[in-house]
Amino acid sequence: MTGDVFVFVECKDSVPRKASLELLSVGRRVASQFSSGLFAVVVGSGVKDAAEMVSGYADTTLLVDNESLADYGWDTYGSVLEGVLKKYEPMFLFGTSSVTGKDLFPRIAVRLQAAMISDAVGLDLEGKGIKIKKPLFGGKVISWLAPKADSMVIVTFRPNSFTVGNAGEKGRIVEEHFTAETNRGIKPISFEKTGSKKVDLQEADFIICGGRGMKSAEHFAMLDEIADLMGGRTGASRTVVDSKWREYDDQIGKSGKTVSPKLYIGCGLSGALHHIMGMDTSRVIVAINKDPNAPIFQYADYGIVDDLFAVLPALKDELKKTREDT
Repeated sequence: MTGDVFVFVECKDSVPRKASLELLSVGRRVASQFSSGLFAVVVGSGVKDAAEMVSGYADTTLLVDNESLADYGWDTYGSVLEGVLKKYEPMFLFGTSSVTGKDLFPRIAVRLQAAMISDAVGLDLEGKGIKIKKPLFGGKVISWLAPKADSMVIVTFRPNSFTVGNAGEKGRIVEEHFTAETNRGIKPISFEKTGSKKVDLQEADFIICGGRGMKSAEHFAMLDEIADLMGGRTGASRTVVDSKWREYDDQIGKSGKTVSPKLYIGCGLSGALHHIMGMDTSRVIVAINKDPNAPIFQYADYGIVDDLFAVLPALKDELKKTREDT
């Protein structure tokens, strides 16, 4: 096994995701710690431009580009990534804790008998080794894990856990050719894209999230306006999605998406644990709820005990004034 650091680059519409650039940036620090190489792994169809884009962040970019990888599948992508890892035998593989990451990396860990740390939010390089930061029990406990050096370690990090550094001189791009094996019991019939131009919920720096206290789907228009003013996204609790007020793509929580924005505003949310587990690592949390005993206030940096229908219009007006002044 080498001491190299690999980063699996996720692409959306053949463009590398911001979360992957974050991992390449922190991967450079880890590679320097162990005096090893930093590799970006780009897998897909029509992703040569993506490989060019990330080559400034890595020493070597490994590119596997063929038509059979046009759509993600745990078997096709898994077989290719497994082949790459067996050939190069890196010490670390970093990936994003996204829907794709949660599906793909545990399977790879089992196949390669590698150590697996999921949903991490940071790392510590003090001393000679490395420690991985992982929240537990909805952020009530922060654990630090020190992986052993005798096996490959796969770590998935939440988006927005690190900042994106500046690209440097472009490294070399190596085209690899691995067969994408198909071995699934369920065959996808079709894929439907929503065509939304909104910022990805998991990569948004600002999120305003609504709960049952929003009372109806129509009232989410206020949240959408505020999100647009801030260049962010609107999120929703599970009860809101179950009520068909918002699409599942907006759901935040254990059964939805895990987010770590710079600013999170929760409106009319009680603060159930399954929701907290999806947003507890947000940099700043603001809660708006007329119930002073709502559990969400235990996690908030700032709390507003008031009727959200009085607070949100005032917030929207102030944001509009700020935009006009600038």
